[in-house]
Amino acid sequence: MTSVLVGEKASGGLDTVRALLHDLRQPLAAILLLAGAESGDLRGRLDGIFDQARWLSDLVEGVIGGAADDRPERVDVVELAQRCVRLAQNTAGPEIEYIGPDRFLVVTAPVALSRALSCVLDNAVRAAGPGRHVTVVVTGIDDEVTIRVIDDGPGLGQIPSRNSLGLTITRALVAACGGDFDLRNGATVGAVAQIVLPRILLPGPRSESAFS
Repeated sequence: MTSVLVGEKASGGLDTVRALLHDLRQPLAAILLLAGAESGDLRGRLDGIFDQARWLSDLVEGVIGGAADDRPERVDVVELAQRCVRLAQNTAGPEIEYIGPDRFLVVTAPVALSRALSCVLDNAVRAAGPGRHVTVVVTGIDDEVTIRVIDDGPGLGQIPSRNSLGLTITRALVAACGGDFDLRNGATVGAVAQIVLPRILLPGPRSESAFS
């Protein structure tokens, strides 16, 4: 992984301390909200707090360990995306849904990808606002996988947070995964954030199918 996770500055001058604090903000807010809720399913709130705490633990361990703890490995992008959706749903105003296959395997740095997708989702949720929708779509072919986060908010240029630190972090993290990041207006409303990752096969006697 690149220096976006370790050291004082990442390439391009990204302050990694600010980047880490940015990533910690949303799950901490979710934990406070879930812990302070006076209604709703107690078991569900506890499960939500556990999921957020586990994500925080993975994030902190990944940052402390740097490249040593976030080496590229076989990752089910669908499972990772669905987990990020569940985490975002704890505090989201808009409705969030996942569309895509049941499984898609790539080799990537899991903590970096999780951070990147969480940043994109957080940005989309803020842009869409209460009562709107955010959709996470995973598609793929044999040599790459694409993750799209689509919102039906007012679109680029209408929300100041579109130029937030989160998008700068996302670009650096996706680059650390060997992928590309793009943000553009939707066909009619809202915006589409896209992460494209190459599918890199681990060496071995047989290649595992991306879909299984």
